Amino acid sequence: MQIQNMMNTPPVCVSESESLENAARHMADSGVGALPVVENDRVIGVVTERDLVVRAMARGLPTGSPVKEVMSTDPVTVEADTAVAVAILIMRSAQVRHLPVVAEERLIGIVSFDDLFWQLTQELADLAVVVDAARKVPQVFHGTDKAPLLDG
Repeated sequence: MQIQNMMNTPPVCVSESESLENAARHMADSGVGALPVVENDRVIGVVTERDLVVRAMARGLPTGSPVKEVMSTDPVTVEADTAVAVAILIMRSAQVRHLPVVAEERLIGIVSFDDLFWQLTQELADLAVVVDAARKVPQVFHGTDKAPLLDG
């Protein structure tokens, strides 16, 4: 499966001059934990809930301060055709929980670790159903027993 099948689009994003208060409001209203920071549709950073708490509130920054004061710069991004397994490896290696998705360097979506986790959980549940059903198939279909011949 590819990221394009599970990314959130259109992504909620902010500019680097957006206030911390507005960024927090966008996150709360949209139910997201991170916002790509864009300039001319290109991702220049990411601001997360953690950035707002640790880098802003803990330092006593005014709520009107611009996002650029706390955002992570030079963000890791992925293309829409990136495989989910690769995206997970990228997240682990970069120690991030959100990946902006780009096409030709322009923001088209965002995917979070939680998105990937829930998708993989669903796929495992689906696989468990298939495995359980396969266990119930008569042994005759597995070639271990001989099927009775019907006269007819």
